[in-house]
This record gives sequence, structure tokens and C-alpha cells, in this order.
Amino acid sequence: MIRFLLALTGTLLIHSSIYSQTSLKGTMVDNGTRQGIPSVTISLLSGTDSTIVKKQVTDTTGVFMMTGIKEGKYILGAAASGYLAWFKTISIEALQEELVDLGRVMLEPDARLLDGVTVSSDRSVPERQGDKLLIPVSGNRFFRTAANGFDILKKIPGVTVNGDGSLLVGGRVAPVIFVDGKPVPMSAEEVQNYLNTITPEMVSSVELISNPSSRYDGEYKAIIDIRLKRDMTLGWKGSLTGMIQRNAYTYSEQQLLLGYKTMKVAYSARFGNAAGTKLYRYRALQHLSTNDILSTQTLVPTRNNNFNIQLGAEYSINKNHQLELKWRSYLVNRDVRSFNTLRATDSTGTKQVLSSDTYNNSLPNQDNYAANLNYDGKFNQLQLQFQGTLVKIINRQDEDIQTRVTTGNELTDYWKTRLKNDILIRAVQFDLSRAIMKGRISTGGKFAFTTTENDLQYDTLNRRNIFVQDSGRTNSFRYDERISSGYLSFEKQRNNLSYSISLRAEHTFSLANSVTSREITLKKYWTLLPAFSITYTRNDRRFHFSYTRRMTRPNFSQLNPFRFYTSPLNFIVGNPLLLPAKTDAVNISYNYKALSVLMYGGKETDVLARYPEYNDTTHFLQYLGRNLPYNYFGGTEISYTFSPLKWWKLGHTLTVNYKKELTPYHDSEFFIPIVDFTVTGNQVFSLPKGINMDMYYRFQSRGGNGLYIWRPYFTIDLGLQKTWFDGKLNTRLNYYDIFNGFEIRYVFREKQIINNELRHWFATNRVALTISYSFGKSTHKEKSRQGDKSEEAGRAGLQ
Repeated sequence: MIRFLLALTGTLLIHSSIYSQTSLKGTMVDNGTRQGIPSVTISLLSGTDSTIVKKQVTDTTGVFMMTGIKEGKYILGAAASGYLAWFKTISIEALQEELVDLGRVMLEPDARLLDGVTVSSDRSVPERQGDKLLIPVSGNRFFRTAANGFDILKKIPGVTVNGDGSLLVGGRVAPVIFVDGKPVPMSAEEVQNYLNTITPEMVSSVELISNPSSRYDGEYKAIIDIRLKRDMTLGWKGSLTGMIQRNAYTYSEQQLLLGYKTMKVAYSARFGNAAGTKLYRYRALQHLSTNDILSTQTLVPTRNNNFNIQLGAEYSINKNHQLELKWRSYLVNRDVRSFNTLRATDSTGTKQVLSSDTYNNSLPNQDNYAANLNYDGKFNQLQLQFQGTLVKIINRQDEDIQTRVTTGNELTDYWKTRLKNDILIRAVQFDLSRAIMKGRISTGGKFAFTTTENDLQYDTLNRRNIFVQDSGRTNSFRYDERISSGYLSFEKQRNNLSYSISLRAEHTFSLANSVTSREITLKKYWTLLPAFSITYTRNDRRFHFSYTRRMTRPNFSQLNPFRFYTSPLNFIVGNPLLLPAKTDAVNISYNYKALSVLMYGGKETDVLARYPEYNDTTHFLQYLGRNLPYNYFGGTEISYTFSPLKWWKLGHTLTVNYKKELTPYHDSEFFIPIVDFTVTGNQVFSLPKGINMDMYYRFQSRGGNGLYIWRPYFTIDLGLQKTWFDGKLNTRLNYYDIFNGFEIRYVFREKQIINNELRHWFATNRVALTISYSFGKSTHKEKSRQGDKSEEAGRAGLQ
């Protein structure tokens, strides 16, 4: 495959060299923040009759390149939501150089938007641009009732928000969160906190990259890039947001954002607090080898008192060099009271043979600290980006676990645990790019060093009422991982056709040290990750094809070879011998106005999975880590948005997934084709007096994997939104999962091996009230350029 891609690149480069037409390149930049602006519409108009010659949009860094421009006079126009239109007259001469670089083009903010006036336009339609799906958020009617980032993401085609806050793309891939085009390493807890604290007013757009190229880390199998809105005015501004929700318990969040901007420096600060209780319930039903029926129920209310702080400064050295420094801290303080009941009856279900209660009181704490240094610079034709990241995560947890017989309250087991887990991440990355051969070549490298230290001590109360260390459960585990990587990519556009080709190489060194069992596992390996994409655009139609190879390394919890209990008889065991999984995937997409169609498929080898093992004697059910040989996957995603009436807008997405996973289990091999589908819909209504109403619904059909079947479920959410005081006060009322239908239920396929059923319920049925207030006073505003409006702008569709 690599030889084919290299040969194809050579053929395309030779083909492109026989043309002598001129290419036009530039970078659209926010005049206030000096940051590149994505998704700016660039139009090249004829200088004689103002007809459109070429049209495209900028990439995520604000860069555009038009190729194959013939001799003549033209008008170049640029338009983006929130900015004034920009025009420039250019002349292409016969003997002109092959590439004309306009450099950084400064776009001015639209003063009408800065003064709080809403410009009505339909920006609700998702648009596929190359390898990404672009979803406008600011000004989009579909997101006006969204209370936070989760509400935004669940309405994006292809994205699934689970009840525990985890995310999936295409029903199978956990995405990585980017902010303004840059990865932001965060723990799972911090990601959920971040998404809970952003509102639609903060977000310009969201870009979903479901098949990332080799420019990105090999582990990034899907990327969600959140593009934040920028304050264009000088001076200070801020906002205060409060949210309170209620089901069986009360939970609230408060967020204060402050910003101060001068001509050279933009300062920002974020302070937040989350307090209250969330609820989770786990239920299991298992037929034991003795023919008894064991029923397990675990109810886990968790009290929270969490804080987050983020401070940042962006320094514009000059128009070609910018420096950014950010520091953040996220402090988690929880009190978890877990109540577990075990009830066993005979096979008839009438005679009780076992009844016990387990109480687990734990105090988990997590302290996250991170610092980021980013540099963006341009040296003539060369563009340089540098990112440095330092992350420290400290986990501490004490547990007090008591098991008693229900009748008589006799104490049968008493454990105490102490968990210490420290994670340190250090990473540096650089990217270089420049125009060459009427295209763009990019290269870069990254080095990441991660250290994880884990100590888990179990103490058990013995018959003399003395706590002694339980050697069977106590463990110490250290994991070091060093990743070195580099990539080379070339992209080019000619008329209606654009393509890119890239190759990434990653070297992984890992050392897993099971200190308690004195076992050391050392791994060193190289991985090559090629990618290729091609896009054809004609009028309003866009066709795109991409191929990528990605990888998934096992994480810390999958490698740790010791027990992590989910209930007294159920626990998870890691495997330090796990290999990384590799995925070859193909995406084909078609986009026409409000219709978007995506087809995808591929093969994954050395699939990371967990499989259950049941012990007939102890009745322990453990979930072990292993690599499955391979699986095939595929699917289709169809999205369509339309407006039956001016005040009523609908958007629907149908996703059909296919999976066939080879699962060796005991003396059998399961290779079962599985098809499931998901329907999501969103209807928004513009009601009188400025009230917006939203109804979101999701249906997940029956599906599963090689060993388990999951049952179908559905959920419906309702939302109301209204602004007050010229838009300074924004109120939202949301009623989530109104029929309480969101429960994940798994049933083991082969009941003669293990006859069990699992249920996970996350208390998503709740009512939430969110109030946001914007304040502050700008000391200076850039003058708007009223002369930018012209007849050419009207004909180009830029006004």
C-alpha cells in the first residue's frame, strides 16, 4: 500500500509540473487575536463581469490555496460569520511567479455583532470539507437550547454521548478533544468537566474528523475540534453562568469567565465549581453452576465538590509571531457511598439461599495540573508551530468495605484500601509547512514521555480483629511509555480537485513493571501509518475519499495485571502483554446542500477487548484483557436538514453499523455478523416573544458484539431558551430523558457457558436550569469598514 501511495504521489507531482498557471495563497487572520480563521469563504471573481471563477473555504488554520489561475484581472473576496467582508483587486501577469502569496489577511469583526445585534442567517447545515464535518454553532438554531458541550455534541451526526459522559464516534471510536486546532491532554474527568462548562455562546463551530490523516498522532482515530469564539474588542468582558439540576438529588455548577485584551496581549481566566450528588445503578442477574440464581444490585450516589481554574495569556509579538501560555488546574473531591446487595435463590426462585449487603464508603480525590506553551510563527514562506505540554494527575482514594449477612447483621468481610496513582505526561511537538510545486508540504515531529505509578493496598480484618495486608489483592505497578514520531505530508488543489498524501512513523518504547509479582514486560516497536485523501467539488456537490491507518495502544487500566472490583464477586484484571491494535479504514462521503452521506468500512487487527471468565467454585466473575484476532466494520450515515415552515426546523440522522468480530472463547470461535442502527432527530421551534423550543430524540436498536447482545433503548429531551436585557441574560430550561428510557442492558449470547445479564443506569432523567449573564465594558472598538459592501459582494453571495 505504501509503495502505491508513493508512486501515486510521484505521478501527481510530475503531472502538475507541466502547467505554468499561477497559484494564489493566503491566510485569513482575526485582526484582534491574530489567529487564523477557519471556514472563511474565498471567492475569486472575474474583473470584467464579477462572475465567480473559483470558490473554496479556508482550512482549520485559516489557510487557502487556489491553483490553475490564468492570466487576467480578478477580484478576490472573503466572507465569514462575525466578520466584515473583504475584497482585493489582483492582476495575474503572463510571466508572474508560479505562486502568489498574499500572506496574512486581516479580517475585521462585524460591529453589528459586537453591539449585540443578531444577524439572521441560516448556518444550521453541517458541511463536509475534505476529511472533516464542519458544524456551525454560533447563530445555529439547533444549539440555542443547549446547556453545555454535551448538549452540543449529541446533536452532531455520528457522535454518541453515553449516560456516563463518555463519547463515541461512529458507534465504536473514542474521540480526542481538540480546542482551536490543538490537542489538550486531559483526564477523562477533566474532559467531562470542560464539556459541562462551555455554552453555545462560547463556541464558533465544531469540526468532526472521523478519519484523521498521518499529520495527527497515530492513536487519534477520531477528533472533535471545538473552535471557540474570539472577543474582537479591546478592554475587558466577562460572563457568569450557573446551572442547577434535579432528579433524586440536586447538582449544580457555576462558572466565571473573565477576559482583558490590549493591542498586544489577551488575558483570560476561568473559575468554576461543581457541587451536589450524581447517581449510578448497576444490576446483574446470573445463573450459577449450582443452578442457583444470583441477583446483584449496586446503587452509587456520589457527592461532588470540584473546582477548576484556568489562566491564559496570548502575546502578539507582531503580525507573524504569536506566543500563548496557559495554565489550568482541576481539583476533584468526592464522597462515594456504594450500597451493594447480593441475593441468591434456588432454581425455582422461591427459596433464598444467600443474602448479604456490602457497604463501600470511599473518598476519591484527583488533582490535575497542566501547562501549555504554544508558538505560531512565519518566516517568509515557512510556517512554524510549536507546542509544549506538561500534565500532572494525582489520584488518591481510601475505601472502607464491609460485608454483612442481611439476617442478623453478622460481619463476614471487612477490607480497607488505599490507592495512590500518579500520572506525569511530558510532550513537545513541532510542525513546519511551506508552499511548494503549487501545493503545500508539511512535516513535523513529536516526543511524548508518560510515567504512571500505581500502588493499591488491601488490608483485611482477620479473626483477631486486626487489619493485615491482603497479599492477593495488594499490588504495585509502574508503567513508562516513550513515543517518538514524525510525519511528512503533501497537499495540492487544482481547479475542482484536491488531494493529500501523508506518511507517519511512530516508535514506541514501553516498560511495564509489576513490582508485587516481580514481572517486567518490555516492548519496542515501529509503526508506519500511511494516509491518502482526494476531494472533488463541483457547484454545490462535494465527493470525498480517504484511506488511513491508525493504531490504539492499551491504556494503563488495561495493562495493570491486578484486580479492580466493581462488586464483591465481579472484578477487572489487566494484561501487560497486550499488543496495540491497528485499524485500516476507508471513508467515502457525499455532500449536497443540506444532505450529507458518509460510508465507511475497514478492518481492525489485534483488537483490544475484555472477556468474562466464571469460576464454578468461588462464583467470581472476572473480566480479563486480551487481543482478539481481528474484526470487520462498516456503516452508513445519512443526515438531512430542512425547514417545513419559517419557525420550524428539523434535522435527522440515520446511522447503520455493521460489525463482524472473530472471538475465540473457550473451545469455540464466534464470528457473528451484527447490524444495528441509530436514529437521532432534532426539531427546533421559534415561538413568540423570542422563545426557542427544542425536542431531541434518539433510538438505538438491538446490537452487540461477539459475546454480548445489547437491548434497544430510547431517550427524548426537551429544552426552552430565551434571552433578556438585549441579550446579556440568557436562560435555558432542559428536561432530559423525560421517559427515563436510557438504560444499557447486556445479555451473554451463549447461555450454556455463562448465563448472565448486566444493566447500567446513569440517572439521566433530570431537569436543569441554566442562567448566563454577560458583563463588562470595552474601552476600544475597531472601526468598521463600511466601504466593503459592494455589488461584487452581492453577486458573490458574501453579504
